[in-house]
Amino acid sequence: MADVDPTAAARAGRPELSVVDDTPVVPEPVHVFPFAFGDPLSLPLRAVGIWPFSALVAVTASELQVRFGPWSLRTPLRNIASASVVAGPGWLDVVGPPRVALRDGSVTFATVRRRGVRLRFLDPVPGGLPLSFVRHPSVTVTVKDPEGLVALLDTLLRPG
Repeated sequence: MADVDPTAAARAGRPELSVVDDTPVVPEPVHVFPFAFGDPLSLPLRAVGIWPFSALVAVTASELQVRFGPWSLRTPLRNIASASVVAGPGWLDVVGPPRVALRDGSVTFATVRRRGVRLRFLDPVPGGLPLSFVRHPSVTVTVKDPEGLVALLDTLLRPG
């Protein structure tokens, strides 16, 4: 007869917690904002690996991460200077990989021509190109709930 680990049976169905100095460490809550899809112009995105399951913005109490197929951008929340809902990008921004603006280096991760969220950074961050030395002062993302993302960031960034 096989040995049974009684603690493993007790943990079944529950996520494992890390333990640091005999204190359980609970993972930070993550707020996930999927990108909006549905614009016929977004179909070519699949050719470069951008699908509904691979395009999202994740926000914790300390960090923001954007996943856009094979591209990603990550920054601490304290690096976000502002978040605002903006008009949707043009059709050219939607039909392919991330677009980097020539005039200021900002990057756009777009899946639809509807409204998006522009995040401005205190210190530019890498992420729109595979070259880490290229840094962006802002990013625009077209998530399903732009107002919800801005409201969450306003709450997390509010002093006090």
